[in-house]
Amino acid sequence: MNKSAWKWMMAACLLLGSAVPTAFAEEMKQEAASEKKEAAGMVQLRQAANAIGAYVKWDQSTKEATVTYGDRVWVIRSGSVESTISGQPFKLTAAPKVEQGTLVVPWNELCEALQIQAKWVNGKVEAEMSDWKTRASQFVMQFASAADRPEAAEQIQSSLTPALKKAGQVYPIGMFAKQITTMLGQPTQLIQATQIENDVHRNVTVSFKTGKGSVLSVVLRYAKNGLVDDMYFNFTPQGQYQAPSYDDKEAYKEESIVIGEGEFKLPGTLTVPASGDGNYPVLVLVHGSGANDRDESIGSSKMFRDLSVGLAKQGIATIRYEKRTREYSYQSSAIPRFTVKEETIDDALHAVAWAAQDKRLNKQQVFVLGHSQGGMLVPRILAQDTAKAVRGAVIAAGPSGPLEDLMLTQFEGQLARAKEAKLPEQVIAQLEAQVAAWKQSLQIIKNKEYTVDSYPANLPIGTPSWWFDFRDYYGGDIAKNQQVPMFLIQGDNDVQVGKEHLDGWKKALSARTNVAYKLYPKLNHVFVPYDKPSTGEEYMLPGNVPHDVITDMAKWIKSQS
Repeated sequence: MNKSAWKWMMAACLLLGSAVPTAFAEEMKQEAASEKKEAAGMVQLRQAANAIGAYVKWDQSTKEATVTYGDRVWVIRSGSVESTISGQPFKLTAAPKVEQGTLVVPWNELCEALQIQAKWVNGKVEAEMSDWKTRASQFVMQFASAADRPEAAEQIQSSLTPALKKAGQVYPIGMFAKQITTMLGQPTQLIQATQIENDVHRNVTVSFKTGKGSVLSVVLRYAKNGLVDDMYFNFTPQGQYQAPSYDDKEAYKEESIVIGEGEFKLPGTLTVPASGDGNYPVLVLVHGSGANDRDESIGSSKMFRDLSVGLAKQGIATIRYEKRTREYSYQSSAIPRFTVKEETIDDALHAVAWAAQDKRLNKQQVFVLGHSQGGMLVPRILAQDTAKAVRGAVIAAGPSGPLEDLMLTQFEGQLARAKEAKLPEQVIAQLEAQVAAWKQSLQIIKNKEYTVDSYPANLPIGTPSWWFDFRDYYGGDIAKNQQVPMFLIQGDNDVQVGKEHLDGWKKALSARTNVAYKLYPKLNHVFVPYDKPSTGEEYMLPGNVPHDVITDMAKWIKSQS
């Protein structure tokens, strides 16, 4: 990524003369008053509230302040000990009052009203370690301020793990904050905070209203020592997933596992049949492009979860895990010479290795399924499997040709559909600009003078090493010389990877006799049936992988024993 350089000038001006002693004395008087006020437990409301993302609305006519922090609404009035919390009476020990143009309130009551556990030290909020909500909301406010204040970027360092600090040396946190706040705006009010813990991180999701009227939502990933290890901003709308009819909770068991070791270990899920004595075949699920979760949640679909619960009923175990670029989003962006090896291949093989060591699973029956980009990479996964641990592989909607060419096809398809639908000229102009911009990017990506290890700095494409490693990639050229059995499946209503890609694989693998193929009518890219031509918009509609896809997959896996 391009780096920005900040130039800061600090100017100090000292006015000499008879006014100096008076001004100095007045300043000392104000500082003394402030210290006395804080010692007595009174703090500036707006300063304290802004530090944690609480929103303060002041009504001059009534002298009332309304403080909103998540679902807490605290209404106070200058000069009165009476207040309300979300409509319920709450009496204060001291009346708020306006001093030097700002409202001051009792600190302890502010903490109780907003349900925070923190101390007020030297004009700053210091949240208790156990108060994850306040710590997270305060971190986001500090992060956002780093967009324009280098000192804030420096101050936030004490909250980061060494790994995240190291990433910040490559991709400065101030630059990242600037990109986020330019896009979404500065956070102004905490909407909600939730937390969930896995075997790698405590994940706190906080959402804020912003000054641009947008919603800023981020997952802060805390290490066991309480420091922020990474952060994930999700810009993809989430739908309403519905479990499939074949989801029989009595038919399977799930447990949390950890894939890999060291700095990029990943939280995952092992799903095993509830019946039987073990020795189950196991399928490792490898994500497509993007920062996917372990379920491969896209819109209202969860393809990998559907496969896991469906296959368990067929006697087959599965392993699914968070993708590295989701669990370590910031750190991944700072990896020098980042390629699909770091993004996908290494972790897929870590999952294969995990499967081989678990006594409940048949290490002779370890299979891999790659979806979309993950399917493209199956031949490279097999090539890197030096232990020959993979018994067979499933490629689901895997492009048979270069991804960069496919993206141009997708962009041109969006433009054609927009024109056919007679969308507004502004929309069409944006899509035309997208096509033109990608054609310019293709000239860089296809330039053979550039390699993974040698290219100019500041090229106008994201992660150049990734593209130079993956350009002009035909998975069939590798797979045609491999011996691992394969099953290629494809939906014929796939707007992202058309059914012609299945034909591309067939042509490349025509000399092989241990490859099976299946084209499914009506299925789109996430393997959900849709009666109309797919546009991708239907991903937000609830839907599941059909049972016959799971049955076919189970039969093929069992046939390889």
